[in-house]
Amino acid sequence: MIESEGDLFVRELRERYHIERELEEFQTELAESATDEELEEDYMAHSETTTEQIGRLEPIFERLQAEPGPIESSALEGLRAEREKIVDDLQDPVLGDLVESELGRSIERLEITKLETLLTLADRMDLPEEIVDPLEEAKREAENGLERMQKH
Repeated sequence: MIESEGDLFVRELRERYHIERELEEFQTELAESATDEELEEDYMAHSETTTEQIGRLEPIFERLQAEPGPIESSALEGLRAEREKIVDDLQDPVLGDLVESELGRSIERLEITKLETLLTLADRMDLPEEIVDPLEEAKREAENGLERMQKH
């Protein structure tokens, strides 16, 4: 039950954590399916960034004395399901790179949106830099990732 800004913050943080855990494996799969070498490299680099972001989220849970219990993201699941439907119908693997690029941009936008919500809540709650700084860094990384994905 969400009764306060703090409850909402923890809920959004848990969803963000779950998204990152899901993406850690999924990005490797996307890199392997890419036919474009640059796209493959972008997904592999993003996978490494995702692992770092997970490492920065865990201390936030500790600081808040909360567990990073999973809250699934219906938005991420929807993006994955849509990708699967399209990829299964493709006759030309090169077209798959366009689908993967679109998915990459959508994922980055999802991450940015979640981080904006967390940062807004953090500001309203006047949370300390130890919580805000890693979220701001993750947002910058997601914005950079979106910029890279827009080149494909």
